[in-house]
Amino acid sequence: MKDIFLSWIQWCGKWTQADLIMEKYPNVFKYFETWGTLRALSSTDNAIWNYLRNTVETWWLVKDEVVVAIFNVFLQTVEPTDRLLLDWILRKMWQAKAICEIMKECWREFIVINFDLDDETVYERLASRVVCSECGNNAIWGKVWWTCEHCNWKLIHRSDDTNIEAIKKRIEAFHNETEPVLEWLDQQWRLIHIDAKQSINEIFNEVEKYI
Repeated sequence: MKDIFLSWIQWCGKWTQADLIMEKYPNVFKYFETWGTLRALSSTDNAIWNYLRNTVETWWLVKDEVVVAIFNVFLQTVEPTDRLLLDWILRKMWQAKAICEIMKECWREFIVINFDLDDETVYERLASRVVCSECGNNAIWGKVWWTCEHCNWKLIHRSDDTNIEAIKKRIEAFHNETEPVLEWLDQQWRLIHIDAKQSINEIFNEVEKYI
């Protein structure tokens, strides 16, 4: 069975789908999520924290070499028979090529699932997003209490979610940096597109076809 990479533009519901996959198939996948890993590494005072503390919230700025190195460490902790669910790591071309080469050297086969969402819907969803200040879980303002359903910590508005220029830059970064990666993946590997404007259950039904 193949490993699965999840790819997405901001606020397409990818984290929700990753949670659903791990809840329903806890013994099938080993999970690696880049942003959560970077948050964990930046949570205590150490040499890595000194580097990450100013970049983790806007981690497009984290060096590709750092992301690739962290992923490589993760890959050394799994067995060849383990199946991997890999969350949003193929963001930039050099980074993607390096990671795909590592996967190839380890004889790991994979597919990439991309959750497609138009820019207008992204703007709408980002403007209504609140996140957990402790674990990073996403929620929608107006549909939840101001407490994280996962860890009961405080939910907050991220400053870059309420800043139109910041949102615009994040969307532009996706189109300029990640879309070329997706085109390359479609040529070299197997890229699957799923419409992220569907309901959560409809999206998950499509994801399950590849599990």
